[in-house]
Amino acid sequence: MRLFERFRRTTNEITVEQLIDLEYTQVYFEECRYIWKTYAPKNGQSDVLQGELLKELEKLRGEAQGNGNINWDEDFIYFCEFIRKTLCSRDIISDAEKEKITLALTHIKNCGNYARLFNSGEISERELDINMIAYTKDNLYDIVADAIGFLQSKVKEPIPYKHNETIKR
Repeated sequence: MRLFERFRRTTNEITVEQLIDLEYTQVYFEECRYIWKTYAPKNGQSDVLQGELLKELEKLRGEAQGNGNINWDEDFIYFCEFIRKTLCSRDIISDAEKEKITLALTHIKNCGNYARLFNSGEISERELDINMIAYTKDNLYDIVADAIGFLQSKVKEPIPYKHNETIKR
């Protein structure tokens, strides 16, 4: 049984702290690899929803892990919200999975917003919580990536995506 499918039967509420502590191995890695190779262009936005979702998620991961969220801006906030809304609007994703997706993306967004406050001087070095500046572990990103891979495994066909002209990243 695939791990993500096991989550379908989860009825207990989970906290973001529990998700952060979760050792997670991506289950839909091959589906994500297919999406990346097939639908994610090297530059610009994808014409396919699955490719755009994964590309935006990897931009979030790259900004946190590679840059410590120093470049956090409205585009990254949009990515968190767009991915969350898109995945959580799908009937094939259970309420328990939607809760995990929401917790993961909200935490990633909260870290980015915290970094933005720190980088603008609104949070001093003395007040800094280093654990909130950027979420750099893979597990939360992999949970969301698995939801995208799960979507691909169920839909199979490319879902058209209309570019958002306001995004510069």
